[in-house]
Amino acid sequence: MKKGVLFLAAGMAAAWLTGCDSGQQETEKKKYDSTLASIREHQTPEWFRDAKFGMFVDWGVFSVPGWGPKVDEDRAIYPDWYLKKMYENEEWREYHVENWGEDFERDDFIPLFQAKEYDPEGLAEIARQAGMQYVIPFAKHCTGFCLWPSSYTERDAMDMGPNRDLIRPLVDACRERDLKFGFYYCIEEWEYPIEEEGEVTQVREWGYGYPPVRYESYEKEAYKGMMTGKRPVEDYYGEYILPQAEEFIEMYDPDILWLDAEWFTPLEETRMDELVSYFYNQAEGRKEVASNDRLGRSLRHKSGDFFTSEYHSLETAQSKIVHPWEENRGISQSFGYNWQDTEESVISVEEFIHMFIRVVSLNGNLLLIVNLDGQGALPEVQERRLREIGRWLDVNGEAIYGSRPWLVAQEGEKVRFTRSKDGNYVYAICKEWPGEELRLQSVFLGGENPEVRMLGTDQQLAYSYESGKWGKLVIRIPEALREQKPCEHAWVIKMQLK
Repeated sequence: MKKGVLFLAAGMAAAWLTGCDSGQQETEKKKYDSTLASIREHQTPEWFRDAKFGMFVDWGVFSVPGWGPKVDEDRAIYPDWYLKKMYENEEWREYHVENWGEDFERDDFIPLFQAKEYDPEGLAEIARQAGMQYVIPFAKHCTGFCLWPSSYTERDAMDMGPNRDLIRPLVDACRERDLKFGFYYCIEEWEYPIEEEGEVTQVREWGYGYPPVRYESYEKEAYKGMMTGKRPVEDYYGEYILPQAEEFIEMYDPDILWLDAEWFTPLEETRMDELVSYFYNQAEGRKEVASNDRLGRSLRHKSGDFFTSEYHSLETAQSKIVHPWEENRGISQSFGYNWQDTEESVISVEEFIHMFIRVVSLNGNLLLIVNLDGQGALPEVQERRLREIGRWLDVNGEAIYGSRPWLVAQEGEKVRFTRSKDGNYVYAICKEWPGEELRLQSVFLGGENPEVRMLGTDQQLAYSYESGKWGKLVIRIPEALREQKPCEHAWVIKMQLK
């Protein structure tokens, strides 16, 4: 019997032994019903708005080949789609045949996925040192391979590949460090066997093409090496997706539900309103949780505790200013491990910090993708970048964590703003060293002797107003500070408002 089944059985037994009426208990604790209107009443947790920075661990069987073709630097590369592209895209197929062979199928990669260098304790510690506040591993991507022992499939890390639970030790390592933990879950899979009266007759296919969801006649040879371990069902969502997700939630009690792969499928089919209401109800009165906006076709940026942006897709939308949102992108261009990544293709620490402060100034969080290799090791170049980011946040985190947007997000291209949650301070984050003075037109100080200083120092900075009280605020940077800067890449002036 699998761990998930044992966990659920133990919970049921405990309820019976204490004499609880489980049906009545479930009815009493349900605050949210399975409708969009109901789950839209859920409030974004304060801790999520305060957190600002998380780690997205894009890792799975696809990390073994770990490749995607080079594209323009302003676009993302998706090596985590290798296991589909290897069959249908000419460039990917050519690479696959040349490097792995004509007869090497998708599922031939699974025995190579051993996670021999996977270090969940080390990964959680690096996240903490980088200043991250939550960690979300790719628990199940579109290939259907689960990193936990799911009782709804044999296509998981307990039954195949490393033959162990890869999620539990990461959950424990995160909680030991007060990091929130999230559940990334693809609600679509590229192929899934459908049965009628106990016999597989069709394959539910999903992905690019038209129609995006289609049912093809099952031919064993055609799907060889593509669906190993998947259990046929009659109702893909009702018998598989929903109960599997609920099982994970019961087993690991995540703080964040991060759904994906919803973009072609309407809510009436995905039934994600049911899953999200379940997630909210099981946490109600016990802890605050958050869910994203990927519930079904055309629902992004319309529902969810936070809107999602991928590789700056939401960058120009004004709605993000008034609703919590989250940017997710990689340290490099790649979503998933790419053996081609080098120091040059990984975002520099200065580029990262400038991107990060832009996101935060616009009321967003940054969920930074890190890509473990096929055996679970974090590439050295990514680890270095994370530690460099952590050093900057050690000095300037006050302007980031728990901050809220200021009246304006920026002045020109060189200065971004945040404010303290209590409204007592505003922070001007300078992307370039301000020189001898910093001039600001959207800040007016309060109090008799307001605090004005650069984070990382205790020195009070002199200031004045150009052309009277309603002119520009001019903050002078003393010579000693110009000679010994408190950090690199970006500098923060803290100013007291009241």
